[in-house]
Amino acid sequence: MVDSISKIQQLLAESRFVEAQKTCELEFLQKNSEQPELLELYFESLLAQSKPLPQELLLTLIEKIFHQDPDKAERWLTEFRSSHHNLRIIQIKITVAEKKGRTDNLYRLISDYQVLRYETKSPVISENVIELSNKYYKNDFHLQLQRLALDLLRMDLAHAESDLKGLILSCFERSSSRGTKEKLDALLEVLKTPESLFHLEVYKTFCHFLAHGLTEKKDYKKLIELVIYFDDFRLQVLLLDYLWRQELKDAAEEYAQIVRKNKEYSYVYFDKFFPHLKSFFFKKQEKIIPVRGSIITAEDLKITKFSHATPEAQEPAAISEEEVLLAHVLRHQTFTTNELLDIAVSFLQSEFFHAGLKAAELASLAAVNREENLKSSYLKVFCLLKLGDYRAALDCSLEALKNATTENDVLSFLYAQAEAHTHLKDFKAAKIILKKIVSIDSGYRLARERLDKLNAI
Repeated sequence: MVDSISKIQQLLAESRFVEAQKTCELEFLQKNSEQPELLELYFESLLAQSKPLPQELLLTLIEKIFHQDPDKAERWLTEFRSSHHNLRIIQIKITVAEKKGRTDNLYRLISDYQVLRYETKSPVISENVIELSNKYYKNDFHLQLQRLALDLLRMDLAHAESDLKGLILSCFERSSSRGTKEKLDALLEVLKTPESLFHLEVYKTFCHFLAHGLTEKKDYKKLIELVIYFDDFRLQVLLLDYLWRQELKDAAEEYAQIVRKNKEYSYVYFDKFFPHLKSFFFKKQEKIIPVRGSIITAEDLKITKFSHATPEAQEPAAISEEEVLLAHVLRHQTFTTNELLDIAVSFLQSEFFHAGLKAAELASLAAVNREENLKSSYLKVFCLLKLGDYRAALDCSLEALKNATTENDVLSFLYAQAEAHTHLKDFKAAKIILKKIVSIDSGYRLARERLDKLNAI
């Protein structure tokens, strides 16, 4: 083979192109070999004679060399003229573009590939294209929309539903709402293509509502169907946001309770993407108009100094009639913030956690500086843990962490979060927070003990 290659190279150097061509063809017949080097010499001899290149052989050469030598493959791709192998050629071009770092060209090629798959009714996408698409353009709406159309073409409803969720949410999980309606309308166009969407019809309805609002009375029945069907936390939040935007206040209030019970509930998610909905889950009480005349005094409650003791949540505490009455009376008194804090501490010492929570909430409303705010927040978290309202305790501690500056404050609220996660059976999240606490303060005994217990589960 080496001697043959040398001979052909010599013939080409002497411009004896016809002889070089014949020698290559003879080698193909005798050796039954299509070595890349021999194929390249053969094509060089044909190009020198302005003869067309055999497209099947040219594709064979390109497929043999594009992984190892993308530059050379790119050169021979310019000579490819056949339209019978477009999908294979685009896949090769995709690999070459990725190897050469041409991301703009890569994006266009992936899009062309997916469109061609759709047009040829062959909706199966190669693993390589999926990997590159996820690597470079994971959140690109245009490419994901094409992927959805292909999923629907092959009636892969599981993947289609996953794609639909991601596409709908991507329209809202960002700072700017520009282009949202156009994207939703594009989604609707894709969803109109199949003869039947089966259970995915609810997503089509949701897209229509999000883009065009409620237009008919029967839409309210469809809205109820969405409430029943959606169990994904983020979609529930988006539906809650929609109810809020449609000024369906009572419906939003009731639905918020359903959202709160979702096992994936995350106050951080609200804080990041839908901060205006936090009021449904973390409510500040309205300020009470003070009433003259004191029925109970701070002295009567044996006030003690506020302490940063770490809350340990046990079984949810029962609420007695006595503390309900105390909490009610407290709302109609005139106290300073520090007095309210001391009263809250006294209630806790008497294990009146419901009354203590109300006192802490009033103190929070009256707080005028960071220290008062943190003290009232800590007392609220403590009471909520004792009362067994773990989601509210988690929300409150997350909110309080925004104002925490000292290590002691940060550790206190982090530990409260770990406690809340533990009681919500989210042991993974609890472990992460406890490990963070130990990394900050290796001497935090309670955190280490709690972490050991969770690791033993």
